Amino acid sequence: MTRKLDVIVANPAGNTTIMVLTPTEISDYQEVANKLLEIDFGKEYGVRFTKPASESVLGEQVEFLLPYDAKADQLPSMNMCGLEFCGNASRAFAYYRASHCGDGELQPDGTKKLQVKVSGCDYPLTAHIDEELFEARIQMPVPVNVIPFTGEELELTEENPDLRTCFMIDMDGISHLILKNIEATPEKFDRIRNYVYNKCGSFEAFGVMFLDKTSEHITPVVYVRDVDTTYFEGSCASGTTAAAFGVVYDKPDGEYDFTFSEPAGTLHTKVTKIDGKITGIDLYGLLELSDIITIEI
Repeated sequence: MTRKLDVIVANPAGNTTIMVLTPTEISDYQEVANKLLEIDFGKEYGVRFTKPASESVLGEQVEFLLPYDAKADQLPSMNMCGLEFCGNASRAFAYYRASHCGDGELQPDGTKKLQVKVSGCDYPLTAHIDEELFEARIQMPVPVNVIPFTGEELELTEENPDLRTCFMIDMDGISHLILKNIEATPEKFDRIRNYVYNKCGSFEAFGVMFLDKTSEHITPVVYVRDVDTTYFEGSCASGTTAAAFGVVYDKPDGEYDFTFSEPAGTLHTKVTKIDGKITGIDLYGLLELSDIITIEI
């Protein structure tokens, strides 16, 4: 059966996200997402972004907007295809609500402040949208657990003898292992993921952030269990947050700012630590949206 959908293609720091505006049943998410991820929106619909500039625009992930009634005392909500958490998709959703729907309270600095509900997080997230600078800042969930690993466990010490300890940062809707100065390869990711799943259980979504400490460059690789997909992503908001958390984990109280370059974009974080605990993490970066596109799949 042919299905007609309205979609927007979002470019949050290169982590290309397809936003489905048409109400869709959860039972249909995977089928719809699989078809959307096959479409080259650049070649078929003329979508163009500033960075990365390319004639080919393929989605890395799909989010579904839920029906919204402003009179029903509810917040705008969206689900990821696998019901996982995604910071970049959350930024894109907040930007859409502010720029297309008029949501948000105008702030003295000219930004719009609003709250959104997203899958993989059980409380509303606060976002600040700057339409003039094409920037979306969002409050990220503070990690709920830190699990230490050793390089020996992950069979990585031969490649990096100094990798004695690394951390997996559990963010409730997704968990990320932070690896420093290790080359990112599909084979290495699959081996690490299988080991972690056997030892710690089957997470909804799992990523490895391959962090080059010298250049502060992250290569993010993410697996989503329910749709059984692995992506070398253009950027990863939750993984960037986890990396910043891991760096600040054993530092004294204070505010810390980080800028991480990633394969297709740059993300910034601000981490606040009070009384030995990380109490807040904001993430921000550039964001572009296509026009609304009506497609049939």
